[in-house]
Amino acid sequence: MSSFPKQVSLHGQRAYITPDNELVAQKSHVSGGERSIGRQGGNVVIPGAPGVVAHFHDFLGDLIPDELQYFEGDTGHSAAIAVATNGLFRMTTSTTAAKTPAAVLGVNEGIKANWKANQGALRMSARLKMSAKNGGQNIFVGFTDTGGTEMPFHDTGAATIVSTASNAVGWLYGGAGATANVWTGIGVKANTDKTPVTGDVPVVNKFDVLEVRIGDTGSDGSGDVAYFYQNGILKGSITSPVTTTTALYPVIAAFSKDTGGWFVDVDYFNVSANRDTGT
Repeated sequence: MSSFPKQVSLHGQRAYITPDNELVAQKSHVSGGERSIGRQGGNVVIPGAPGVVAHFHDFLGDLIPDELQYFEGDTGHSAAIAVATNGLFRMTTSTTAAKTPAAVLGVNEGIKANWKANQGALRMSARLKMSAKNGGQNIFVGFTDTGGTEMPFHDTGAATIVSTASNAVGWLYGGAGATANVWTGIGVKANTDKTPVTGDVPVVNKFDVLEVRIGDTGSDGSGDVAYFYQNGILKGSITSPVTTTTALYPVIAAFSKDTGGWFVDVDYFNVSANRDTGT
């Protein structure tokens, strides 16, 4: 199932129109869609549509783009554009940093909290992989009201996930404890944690496409439900995941509670929502 619901099919499952009058086709504008054989699914909304505000980075070139804010909670962390096929943003954790959720490594889209759930059709997707699984990794992909060097959620091996942000929603990977070595869809609204959604186990050095969409299947996508997709497959949903009027940052963040450095490779980073009407 795609995060863009079908309204009118043009040619079987290969092309269709969404309730928002978007044309969705494999390998095309509003690209991706349902998982195809041998490929990981996931949607990308291309910037430029008059009714949608969108941001996309493919990490080509040799410098971290100015539009992205890179932050680190400890000088032992590092990040750079890797020389690799597709272009990758590589975040490498410190081998010596204090192992706390405040000593994190991350990147977000700009330095402003430009996104709110009440925009309608708010979504973020990223394609990424991790270099190792030693039990100490924590990776978050999603939205948070915390824009600085703080992990919105983390799993330190306890029975429950710890939420640091007041409002946040997205995917968390933790190497031990509550997340049990799987990608987990999570949310916190006004400091109240939501029941998580269980995804699939990641494979070392294999890409996962992670997507969270806040909205419904209506024409304006303004529903208050977060849908979680992994590799184009719907894994579950959380009702009322965040306060809809709270300004949010899209972020990819990581920290390790154990010794030993490891890295996260981000292939692309895509954020979009309905454009503000001004009313």
